[in-house]
Amino acid sequence: MPGTTAIPTEPIHLTDEMTRPGTRLRFGEKAIVPVRDYYPQQKTYVEGVLGIVVQRIRTTPGSKVQGNFDEDSRAILKRHTAYHARIIVTNESGNPFSPGTPRFTGEFGEWGPAVTVSGEMRLPGCREGYPPDFDEFDRKGAEWKTCLLAVSSRSRPMTQVRYEGPPYGKEIQFEQDPSPDFNKHYDLGAITWS
Repeated sequence: MPGTTAIPTEPIHLTDEMTRPGTRLRFGEKAIVPVRDYYPQQKTYVEGVLGIVVQRIRTTPGSKVQGNFDEDSRAILKRHTAYHARIIVTNESGNPFSPGTPRFTGEFGEWGPAVTVSGEMRLPGCREGYPPDFDEFDRKGAEWKTCLLAVSSRSRPMTQVRYEGPPYGKEIQFEQDPSPDFNKHYDLGAITWS
């Protein structure tokens, strides 16, 4: 696995070519973002640059959502709508790394989504999936297609998709992560597609 075992001494910095915090994009426009991930099993830090394109939000009847749901959750899904947006993530820096698990959230307005179901949701044509390994994402232009899926009512539709990985949002620190907490430099403003 490429990378370094040296603990970073500085937060992730944005270059002039990268998307500014708080930027609002239209669906289909590309954001360029830096990433730094720590892999505890290898005790390695890996950095890279991602390109992210969020395609427009589509709707499907909630009854088409697949998963191992109980009877109550299945009844809820039948009364609601599935909102999903395909996301294309590309390796822009060219070095071998994994895009990790980019932090995307759907925005539903002031009150958030109207429904939560227990269980892992799946929708044909909308594969959330796991990010590719280093050897699958090891060249400039390497691509990973994923999807954001949520269920809500027609009266509370998903209208936006936000990216909140650092420095746009806060860094998530786990107990086993030795890296310093750079959050005083982060949470600069999410990138939003609408």
